Formats: sequence, structure tokens, C-alpha cells
Amino acid sequence: MNLEELAQRVAALEAEVSVLRQEAAAARALASGADRDVADYRSELRGHTRTLHALRETQLEQGQAISGLGEKVDHLTGAVGHIRDQHGASLTEIVGLLNHLVDRDGGQQ
Repeated sequence: MNLEELAQRVAALEAEVSVLRQEAAAARALASGADRDVADYRSELRGHTRTLHALRETQLEQGQAISGLGEKVDHLTGAVGHIRDQHGASLTEIVGLLNHLVDRDGGQQ
């Protein structure tokens, strides 16, 4: 191998190193952009996770409120039934009294 061949090989290696440096710089830029993208996605995911946790808490609170309302409705249903029974008995008594009056006074017109 003579000096001229060695010089050509060194020049080729220098050109290849230059291309490799450019490719490495481009790869670093892409990696940096990907790192920023991942950080953005993580931040957004944390926001979504917080939203889902808040929604879960709200649903638990609403479930408890609905259960409480169900108990109140059951209580009111019982109270309305009791009042209906009382009024039914009172109406039956009133009808009986009216019938008695009609029977008693029926011939006096």
C-alpha cells in the first residue's frame, strides 16, 4: 500500500465519519423530540387519570345519595299507604253514616 492509497482511504474514512456525525446529530434531535413527546403524553395521561379519579369519587357520592333517596322513598311509600288506609276507613265510616241517615230519613220527603 502506498501513500496515495492510504490518503484515499483516509479521505474516504473522513467523509464517512462526517456523514455518521450528521446522522448522529439527526438521531439526537429525533430522540430529543421523542422525549418531549413522551413527557407531553405522560402529562396528559396524568390529567386524564386525575379526571377519572374525580369522576369515580363523584359516582360514589351520587350512589350514596341515590341509596339515601331510595330509603326516603320507601319510608314515604309506607306513610302514604298508611294515610290511604286511614282515609279509606274514614270514608267507609262516612258512607255508612250517610246510608244510615238516608235509610232513617228516606221516607220523610
